[in-house]
Amino acid sequence: MGCRIMAEKKCTDLRAFDLRSATGIADYIALATCTSEPHLRALSEELYQAFKRCGQLCRVDYRPMSGWMVFDAFDVILHAFTETAQKFYNLDALFKQSNILDLNRIFFLDIGEKSAICMGNYG
Repeated sequence: MGCRIMAEKKCTDLRAFDLRSATGIADYIALATCTSEPHLRALSEELYQAFKRCGQLCRVDYRPMSGWMVFDAFDVILHAFTETAQKFYNLDALFKQSNILDLNRIFFLDIGEKSAICMGNYG
């Protein structure tokens, strides 16, 4: 669900990684680029509202003018950056050894799987 929202909100450079075999911090992580601070703000609000509607506990960490928003839904962590912040922090380098996910598969899951995704279980 989070990746779909990021795509619908016109984030660019969207990529997601399967971290289940690499770390206990989260099962999945997604990275995306936003065009501006207002874009980051709108994305963080949309993600928060969507996950809350599903009953999923979540937390947003966004400080205005930071260029970076972190959305934590426990098993799934979503990071969005302005282009400048994305280049500076370069989180892609941390996950280059992780399995990249096929986002087309995630976007077009059947209804049962969509329900699982709503609860953060991409399995």
